[in-house]
Amino acid sequence: MSALRERFRMLLILVLCYFQLGACALGQEDTTFRKISRIETLVETLQDPDFDARAESAGKEHGSIKIENVLPPAAASVGTHMGQQQPHGGPTSQRELQQFRLQDQAVDTSLTNRHEPLHRFQEESAHSRGISRTLLQDTFGEADALLQFKAEIENYADNALDGWTTGNRSTYCSWTRVICDDELHVISLNFSGLKMNGSLGPSLGKLEYLEDLDLSHNFLLSELPVEWGRLQRLQTLNVHDNFLFGGVPAEYGNMSSLRVLYVGVQGWFFNGSIPEELGLLSELEVLALGTLFNFDAKQEYYPYRSNKMRGPIPKSIANCTKLWYLDFFGNNNLTGPIPREYGQLVNLEYLSFEQNNFTGSIPSELGNLTKIKFLHLGNNALEREFPVELASLSELEFLNVGTNFLTGSFLTVESTSWSRLDKLFIDGNNFRGGFPRALTAMTALTKFYMFNNEFTGGLPENLGQLANLREFSFRSNQLDGELPDSLNNCTQLFLLDAANNRLTGTLDPLRNLSLLTYINLGSSYSSKNITWENLRGHTPDLVLNSFTGTLTDDVILQWPLLQYLYLDTNAFTGPIPKSLGDLADLKDLLLNDNDFRGHIPAELGKLSNLTLLFLHNNQLSGPIPTSLADLKSIHQINLSNNSLTGEIPPEFGGLENLEYLRLHVNGLTGGIPPELGRLQKMVYVILHSNNLTGTIPASLANCSSLRNIRLSNNELTGTVTQIDFLQLRSLESFSVNGNQLGGGFPVSVYNCTDLKLLDLSSNGFSGELPDNYEYSRPVLRDLRVLGLSSNNFGGRVPGWIWKLPELQVLDLSHNSFTGVWPTNLSGLEGFSRLEASPDDAGVGSSVSNNNNPTQVEGEGRKLFEQISIQAKGLRLVYEYVLATLISIDLSYNQLSGRLPYALEALRGLTYLNLAHNNFSGEIPQVFGNLLLLQSLDLSANYLTGKIPEVLTRPSLSYLNLSYNFLEGEIPTANAFSTRYDISSFKPGNDQLCGAPLETTCVAQDSNASGSSATFGASSSELLDGTFWRAFEIGTAIGVVIMLGTLSAIPFTRHWFLHPQDFARRSKYLRFGVFREPT
Repeated sequence: MSALRERFRMLLILVLCYFQLGACALGQEDTTFRKISRIETLVETLQDPDFDARAESAGKEHGSIKIENVLPPAAASVGTHMGQQQPHGGPTSQRELQQFRLQDQAVDTSLTNRHEPLHRFQEESAHSRGISRTLLQDTFGEADALLQFKAEIENYADNALDGWTTGNRSTYCSWTRVICDDELHVISLNFSGLKMNGSLGPSLGKLEYLEDLDLSHNFLLSELPVEWGRLQRLQTLNVHDNFLFGGVPAEYGNMSSLRVLYVGVQGWFFNGSIPEELGLLSELEVLALGTLFNFDAKQEYYPYRSNKMRGPIPKSIANCTKLWYLDFFGNNNLTGPIPREYGQLVNLEYLSFEQNNFTGSIPSELGNLTKIKFLHLGNNALEREFPVELASLSELEFLNVGTNFLTGSFLTVESTSWSRLDKLFIDGNNFRGGFPRALTAMTALTKFYMFNNEFTGGLPENLGQLANLREFSFRSNQLDGELPDSLNNCTQLFLLDAANNRLTGTLDPLRNLSLLTYINLGSSYSSKNITWENLRGHTPDLVLNSFTGTLTDDVILQWPLLQYLYLDTNAFTGPIPKSLGDLADLKDLLLNDNDFRGHIPAELGKLSNLTLLFLHNNQLSGPIPTSLADLKSIHQINLSNNSLTGEIPPEFGGLENLEYLRLHVNGLTGGIPPELGRLQKMVYVILHSNNLTGTIPASLANCSSLRNIRLSNNELTGTVTQIDFLQLRSLESFSVNGNQLGGGFPVSVYNCTDLKLLDLSSNGFSGELPDNYEYSRPVLRDLRVLGLSSNNFGGRVPGWIWKLPELQVLDLSHNSFTGVWPTNLSGLEGFSRLEASPDDAGVGSSVSNNNNPTQVEGEGRKLFEQISIQAKGLRLVYEYVLATLISIDLSYNQLSGRLPYALEALRGLTYLNLAHNNFSGEIPQVFGNLLLLQSLDLSANYLTGKIPEVLTRPSLSYLNLSYNFLEGEIPTANAFSTRYDISSFKPGNDQLCGAPLETTCVAQDSNASGSSATFGASSSELLDGTFWRAFEIGTAIGVVIMLGTLSAIPFTRHWFLHPQDFARRSKYLRFGVFREPT
């Protein structure tokens, strides 16, 4: 029966075919088929989901038979055509149009219009899901490959692949995201944006007819399968925006039909090299190995992820002469020169090498790319001059050579062919010479960045020809003169950045630029916290503008749209205009470092969008307006270094977004408002050098974000123990030196694990430093500066101080500490670092007298806090703490014992001051291991013996050994005896002789006893040996009696040795009691 049924079905199919042929011949196939209800029923039967299983079972019973093998060619074609008239929900005329997406809709549109392989429209008629499919299938190879791919994917969105099951695999061509051709071969797969995660296996490599594959915008974590290299019909491969790792397999060079390869952004683990085999892809038109598909250069954002493809780029890609888009952007690790052979790619319109590490020169052969529109060469290490051949690229719209090491003049030609150039970036190089005059003819230019170069001279008078210019940045050059008046013609200009030049004159050339939103004529370093390190090696001498004149209300009202106004570090005078309060969009106002005078306008309080207010370093006076408390968006207020008076407005406690409050170096009075404790976002509160009184409010501990508290040099009283440092776990700096504070050491400061600077010096703190915690507990592990000088601390120096691993400045001077130095100093790891040579350990140092401390600046790992130290006999003030500044000052205490041999561990030490203590014994030889030591003060102790030769090292520029009991000849090596004057050895040390002292040394004969050198005298005055022996014994007995008396009565000892201490010692004493510098 089954065989009979099969024969009957085949007969019906033949009848159907002949009817179709007849209908086609008469042009009436639609009418004919509507009348054949029996055949419709047959088609429905063939589309029954259970029919596949029955057909497969029948196939096993009767052998593998395909309908194409049974029917005549004409009948097969009729069957195919009839499949277009499915009565049950399938496509009836054309397959649904599908596009092969790339990155986003904007890019899709441009690429679809530009190049067909990126977005193929499948417009051919859909093939039959009925008769034209295999009736008795012997294999489901492509369906199985798709099912295997689905098994490799762990998750996907929108239930997109739920319909992919083994039960309906014969209908795989109707599965979502799948497109087949008329032969039932899968030709297109679009999985873009399905949030798929999982790995990629070899399964899709079995789809030998595949032409388009889009896996972009997913979360795939895998290597690119090598097996895909067998897809010789593949035209478009898009895997952009995944998490692939490895690299592009060399086997992909076998994809002979490939026209688009879009790798895009993957991440740091996509770090392979680019295979030479890609040069075999003769049909390739788009090769996008960069992280940003940017065909029209309008996307100015940079992905948060980047690839790390490494090594040189293959010269063989020059064989892909059909390329119009070639992108290596953002791999960072591509190296070597740019191949000159790329000049053969004459069809290129887009070429990007940006953000890599390419070296060498820009190939002049790129001048052959006559169709190029977008050329990106920025952020590399390219050198030498800009090739003049590129000036002939007449289609050029976008050129970026910024952030390289290019030198010479940018353009040496009088004119270029860049009439279409819209954006030009030459910033961050070493270009020299005058302003490129040829640029003034590029009237299409809208954006021009030339900052961070070495251009000199003035701006051209005809600069106003660039009437379409919208953004113009030339900061950090050495341009001089005034702004040209023709700049008023650039009425489209909304960004002008001229900071850090030598420009002068007034702001009159900006009078017509009503669209300006950004003006920077100041100092980009101080204004916007740009550091030297951010300039990638560009560290020229600081260059500043000097614009003059006054800011009037008429000037300000010319810029109604202004959002950013940086006029800092100039020579503006007069009052601050009240009309600034009418600039409703203003966000940043920087008028610091000028000569503005008068009061701060209360109208500034109307600037509801203001985030930065910098008015420091002027001549402003009067009170702080309470209206500034209305600046609800403000993040930073800096009014320091003026002559402001009055109190700090308590209303500032309502500035909930305030992070930085700098009011230091003024004449402010009153107390610190407790309301400041409401500022939860406060990071810095800098109020030092005023006349503030009262106590430090405990409410500051509520500002849990605080990192820096500087209240030094005021008239504050009370204690600091009321501050709960347990809540200030982010605190990095706490400085209250130079006040009238008292009480004990704040033990809760141990909880500030990020603390880097603690300065309690020059107050009235007293008692012993606590030492009752477990040594195993990490306490103040990041502390770099500890200043406790000029207080009344006493007792032994606690052990935790000698276990601070990052400490580099320790000042315990002018206290009453007792005891001896520990024998183990290995815990001071910061003192053992050799980070500088002896010559640069004090970069930028200079000295001053006690009344005028100098400010010292330098480079290195910096702690941006001001400190002062006693070194080289003078008081040095550092504006920030260098990594190479390693200092210990224990002077003016009562420490005793021998100088420990453990000093040998402090190999990075630059300054050591142990003056005015009770140290005894000889100067240890371990000082010879302190190779960076520049200043050593051991004066006013009880040191004996000879001056060791190790102190003659040339790097030791300051030495004070006076008021000790040293003896013998002063060493002469390395000009030691002539480098220092008498004050380094005298007063005291009566047994020393030799230069620079007036007492000469005379060698004794071999029979003489005692020292190898004696003070010079005539031989007739020398007595016999018996007399000298008696004299020595008597002298020794007398010295013992005297020392015993002094030891028994400490007050008498101190008065005898230091008689001037009682008349001169104070907490501000810096230089000792014997000699002050003049």
